[in-house]
Amino acid sequence: MEVHPLLGQLDKLLAEEGELVGRGPLALPHQGISPGMRDGSAHVLRCLKVWFELPTDVFHTATANIDTFLAKMKAQPKHLSCIAVAAFHLACNQYKMEFGCSVPDPQTLVNISQSRCSASDLTRMEGILAAKLGDQTIPALPVTCLSFIRSMWEICRAASDRLEISPTLPSLPQHLLHQLEILVCDSSTMKVRSCELALALLCTEFQRIAGSEKTAVSAALMGFITELQKYCGISTKEFIISHTLVLGILDKYNGDSQVPHRQRLVWKLSNRTLKHLRPTDKLRPTLPRISEESLDRSAAGRFRSASECSLESLSDSDNCRTACSDSESDMEMEEPRTWAKIVATN
Repeated sequence: MEVHPLLGQLDKLLAEEGELVGRGPLALPHQGISPGMRDGSAHVLRCLKVWFELPTDVFHTATANIDTFLAKMKAQPKHLSCIAVAAFHLACNQYKMEFGCSVPDPQTLVNISQSRCSASDLTRMEGILAAKLGDQTIPALPVTCLSFIRSMWEICRAASDRLEISPTLPSLPQHLLHQLEILVCDSSTMKVRSCELALALLCTEFQRIAGSEKTAVSAALMGFITELQKYCGISTKEFIISHTLVLGILDKYNGDSQVPHRQRLVWKLSNRTLKHLRPTDKLRPTLPRISEESLDRSAAGRFRSASECSLESLSDSDNCRTACSDSESDMEMEEPRTWAKIVATN
């Protein structure tokens, strides 16, 4: 594989990147949609991508649509969920126009995402997004950090084959695409260029492959990063800031045991479905109170077998509600007297 045609593709991406309007800062908190709200919507879109088994291009296109729209228009927080699902549906149509894929039905998308909007609202919002993002009914796919990391990876593969570096680089790893989605879900990455973010992530991957030992392979991989940095016009200071940012986000994601953005899903079920889902609704929610008479019998030396206990439990199932109606305070009041009785019998 020749390197020069791949460099031409990278030149095209750099020319199309330009000054991305959607990479500007979001509104401050309490003054519209905050960066945290945007990150929550991005995580929801990532879940929708997995749910509908769509390629990662759809997710990156959808987040780019949201960022570009929020940079141009002022929106209220209550409209963000509708904007997010509309941007996702528009991204599906954009990808279908270029490569072809299945587009979810608007009503199904609304039901799964629980965005509290109707299918007509989604369609109307999608038209507004398309009008603000371009002159066409369905805008072309935007240039994202996914485009850059694919181009840079292929350039490094071609260069390693040309230099006969062993082992050769495989196709773009899936875990690298996963990490790139995590980075895009963080609004702090919006202050860096797409090519900077892609190159910083590529650098972390090459550092992992090279390991701690300084070999010819590690020197060659780091040399690729240096040449790409110069080719993209990224200064050393900017690259260090981007690389530190990428490492911080990935470390936080890998070390965080709690989910930072969790969507509360409310499922509406019929009574018939609830009966099938709750076969134990007639069982006792708590254990019945042990009376003092049973303690007297147990102190006298009579112990019931397991079969007796089971039969008695089944016979008392009709009186379940009566036995369970006692409050916890009543049980606590009788507890000292019960222990006093046990001590007296002993």
